Amino acid sequence: MKIDEKKLALLEAILFTTNDPLPIEKLSKYVKSNKDRIEEMLKVLRERYEKNDSGISLSDMGGYRLIVKSEFLQSVADLTPHADLSRGLLRVLAIIAYHEPIKQSDIVKVIGNRTYEYVKDLLSRGLINVEKKSRTKILTTTPQFEEYFGAKKEVLKKVAEEKKEDDSGI
Repeated sequence: MKIDEKKLALLEAILFTTNDPLPIEKLSKYVKSNKDRIEEMLKVLRERYEKNDSGISLSDMGGYRLIVKSEFLQSVADLTPHADLSRGLLRVLAIIAYHEPIKQSDIVKVIGNRTYEYVKDLLSRGLINVEKKSRTKILTTTPQFEEYFGAKKEVLKKVAEEKKEDDSGI
């Protein structure tokens, strides 16, 4: 089967402009192609972006969208959508990601009462889950967290541990 280049370009434009991952069903509707054709086009795009000379890749976590390759994230960090996260939000999110599952009360001990506002904001952005447990809440990250930052939690945790070792001179 031959790929319709116009529809492939449309799919690419959709994946580039979306902030949220899109399921195949929605992509199929937007591109006006069946699911099998969309899967073929996604395969073509994945192969295109897996090449070393591309700065982006096709993410398929919770749907599809284009993301910046991790090796370029630092260079474009101030241009990315998560530049809208304040330093305080990022700090609380980093604590949750590194220590999850973690009690909200433990974060309050470190950060203070602003934690409640930060947790509310992170929850509304879909980056964390909150589970009520007794008089506190247990916080964990969501799949959207990984999608938002374009990396798996395990990889981010490993990088943080390596950075911690480098900083301590071990």
